[in-house]
Amino acid sequence: MILDGELQRGARVNEFALAARLGVSRGPVREACRSLTQAGLLEARSNRGFFVRKLALKEVIDLYDLRAGLMRVAGALIANRATAAEIARLRALVEEMERARGRADHERFLELNAGFHGALVEAADNRRLREVCDGLAKELRIFRRRGLLSGGAMESSNREHGAIVDAIAARDAERAAAAMEGHILRGKARFLAAAVDEFED
Repeated sequence: MILDGELQRGARVNEFALAARLGVSRGPVREACRSLTQAGLLEARSNRGFFVRKLALKEVIDLYDLRAGLMRVAGALIANRATAAEIARLRALVEEMERARGRADHERFLELNAGFHGALVEAADNRRLREVCDGLAKELRIFRRRGLLSGGAMESSNREHGAIVDAIAARDAERAAAAMEGHILRGKARFLAAAVDEFED
């Protein structure tokens, strides 16, 4: 609900209503909220409950920059480690995203985009890198969504995906590293162009 934008930034989580909606007791909801707090999606306020975390613009920019650096590292690893099957899977995801874009199926594109980035990190074959990247991806998903749904962002983003896969398939570690870092930084630029007015300094 948070990642899909159903619970807006700054909104209070109504534990009772959520438990009723999900058909569970309040205990599992409370435990889930604690886990989401550790993941950086919620914040706990004393005697007030849980709220969807409302990041400052600088925090979002910092997250993008950190992710870009990690993706540079991942790109070099993937070019050296990816199997033929993993490369084929990445190409298939790019093709599926292009079909979704052609149908203007935004939700499917976003789902495939998340799968593509997850498959990239998996192909790096580095458990700690995957754990850190997964955490950052969760924190940034809300903002990536906004950037991807603006203007011709899906077309640009998927063209970048194709360039990443080409570099990996060529086993060109430097080109793959640069392509992955550049993709995240261009994603940051798309986000800033689409949503910067929503943030306070």
